[in-house]
Amino acid sequence: MLNKRLRACADFVSGRGIACDVGTDHAYLAAELLKSGKCREVIASDVAEGPLMAAERTLNQAGLMSKARIILSDGLTQIPPDNVTDVVIAGMGGETIVHILSSCEWIKSDVNLILQPMTKAALLREWLCSNGFFIIEEKIVHDGRFFYTVMRTSYTGENFQLSDFNRELGFQDWTDEVVKDYGRFRIAHYKRLSSQMAEAQPEKAEIYRKIAEELAEKTGEDTK
Repeated sequence: MLNKRLRACADFVSGRGIACDVGTDHAYLAAELLKSGKCREVIASDVAEGPLMAAERTLNQAGLMSKARIILSDGLTQIPPDNVTDVVIAGMGGETIVHILSSCEWIKSDVNLILQPMTKAALLREWLCSNGFFIIEEKIVHDGRFFYTVMRTSYTGENFQLSDFNRELGFQDWTDEVVKDYGRFRIAHYKRLSSQMAEAQPEKAEIYRKIAEELAEKTGEDTK
């Protein structure tokens, strides 16, 4: 059974063809996509042999190995693009995800990208929107003690200018209670940044102050 973070990634998979799970680890996501019937075939890839051995065990134990390909690959560099309709990159830092995407041209050919950055989501959004990718939707997941952001995006070729708020917080449904909880959690972060930068970087301090204010409005939180 998938945790909430990986379940959100699975929900964003289109089911149109082959899904590639980059950095598959134990291949729990790949196994679930096959077991549920959402995908007819999956590619489970990783940069190291150890995780691929664990992935093979998971898929063999589930009787799904005949529908899976296990590939040693640094990001997407060794992945054959034929009939790959979905690429999932989850559990990595935003900078690493940017590196993987920027090193691959075939993801621009009608590929559904599901991205779950563990850090630097703002940097990832900025890169996507500056390099022709459109963020179709986002979901905030509260799993254990942590909040996670899951994005679904695809290449359109058109660049998009993000507001400061959308760069930092993404495109969320602010009527959703989990999203509101996430927003309340982040208010203190932006207030702290604003205070720390007040003297040395007043312009950035003002940006973070405004983000905290907008979050307070969207979540109904009193920041005074």
